[in-house]
Amino acid sequence: MGISNFRDKLSAIIRPSLLAESDNFIIKLADNRQEIEQAQQLRYEVFRREQGRLESCNGVGSIDVDEYDEYCLHLIVIDKESQAIVGTYRMHPGMVARKGIGFYSEREYTIRGLEKIADDVIEMGRSCVAAEYRTGAVVSLLWAGIAEIKRRTDAQYLIGCVSLETTDSKVGWGLYHYLKQRYGVSELLSALPHQRFVLPMSDGELSDSELIKFIPPLFKGYIRLGAKICGEPVLDHEFGSIDFFVVMEFRTLPEKYTRHYRV
Repeated sequence: MGISNFRDKLSAIIRPSLLAESDNFIIKLADNRQEIEQAQQLRYEVFRREQGRLESCNGVGSIDVDEYDEYCLHLIVIDKESQAIVGTYRMHPGMVARKGIGFYSEREYTIRGLEKIADDVIEMGRSCVAAEYRTGAVVSLLWAGIAEIKRRTDAQYLIGCVSLETTDSKVGWGLYHYLKQRYGVSELLSALPHQRFVLPMSDGELSDSELIKFIPPLFKGYIRLGAKICGEPVLDHEFGSIDFFVVMEFRTLPEKYTRHYRV
């Protein structure tokens, strides 16, 4: 793809910035520095202050920021009454990742098969919702925003690292075996952990009912939509979490979701 065609395609993704709205909220792409910083502040509030992660973050300005933010689209949900950003999701179109600094997930994994589908991929990450807004309305709007970006890009796959709010290797390995046995592992992509992210093995086992409690709502949502893990979990020391790399194919979405979100 020539550079002019690349810029034209990127412009078609980000304009107009408004993606969807409801009676109380709008979802849009952040289109100025202030909105991006407000999304980063929300991420810091949720990941650092609420969940105790991001221990390496120095907290300057109380924001969560990394080098990938400059290359990503930032979905934001805004409360119409307060004008506060109450939900956010970071999206990295494959064509941008290839021409920029690569995929975030490649920090943790060597991903076999990704190069073949890179232009048809959207990488997701850094999802969070303010505590008082964790209702179906905000989460549904985030998915509506994803669906609109899917239509604009004609992407065929969502990929990304989904985090557990724990670094307990017994939980990570237990969930890996549970998910592998119950839902299988992707045959499209294969994710091999980089050495410094390898999750140590652990003795002991947890029951399925105990393990399920550690699956966060976002991860459960991906599973309901047919997402599959692509390999073993990793330990993200910087973020303070155990991560699973997952892939979801839009063509395999359950019919009720394709009708609702028109994807």
